[in-house]
Amino acid sequence: MPAVLDPEEIVVLANHGAMRLRSAVARAMALLPQDRDVAIIVRKGQLSQSILDFEQIKELAARWELAEQPVPPGTASPGP
Repeated sequence: MPAVLDPEEIVVLANHGAMRLRSAVARAMALLPQDRDVAIIVRKGQLSQSILDFEQIKELAARWELAEQPVPPGTASPGP
């Protein structure tokens, strides 16, 4: 999976249609467990097409969730 994915990129969630990547990840995570195994997101970039399976979707959701966590007061590193 590429290191940087744009959450605003338009993708296709199989059987759910075109939407922004952030919405596709959220919708895939909300699927029933038996439907998650077949969840895929298709990205159509300028250079190539890539497919994210549910394990990659789950990893991406966890990465975004961690990035959105607020930093507790007093734990932020000082600036330069």
